[in-house]
Amino acid sequence: MAKMQQTGGVIMKTTNKFFEEGKKSLIEGNIKESIESFSNAISEGEKSDILFLSRGVAYLKNRDTDHAIDDFSEVVKMSDKNARAHYYRGIAYLTKENFKEAISEFDKTISLDPENSTAFFARGTAYAHIGDDEMAAKNIKTAITFSESGIYQLQETIGLWRTQFDKAMSIMTGEKKSVDMVLSEDESRKVKKWLKEGYEG
Repeated sequence: MAKMQQTGGVIMKTTNKFFEEGKKSLIEGNIKESIESFSNAISEGEKSDILFLSRGVAYLKNRDTDHAIDDFSEVVKMSDKNARAHYYRGIAYLTKENFKEAISEFDKTISLDPENSTAFFARGTAYAHIGDDEMAAKNIKTAITFSESGIYQLQETIGLWRTQFDKAMSIMTGEKKSVDMVLSEDESRKVKKWLKEGYEG
């Protein structure tokens, strides 16, 4: 029994080491190394939500959306109430231009985390791409009304779906029949400033 406990302790120490290495590599931008470290931790028997979520984010940053979706789905299986897993799975679908699936994930994110401004930005982007300009504008305008400090999360992930977001912004700032379906010049300027410089408050 003592031997088993000792072995378990060694395994836990090893998985923690791999996990810490993976986190460090991810922060430093060494994406492939971080994926390898997270995978090693999982191979050692660690099946925690944070490990799959972390590796999923690394896969997403590596533009490997299918593997990212698999990892986020593992997290959702463990807990359907993990807002971050739904959010990141939505971003993965958004980058794959599976807009309806993305909207469904952002719906779930927002139901779990109603003040997640980034999920509103992302959901607005998806709506713009399926031609629902009214819902697109409504979501992006809602995101703007939240605390501006929440823009940090947008800056953290926007590089992954910037192409889709820029297309949505061009729709939202274009000429429409209803003023309610477009972003005002002030709203548009504010979003662009956040993306370029970050929020200073």
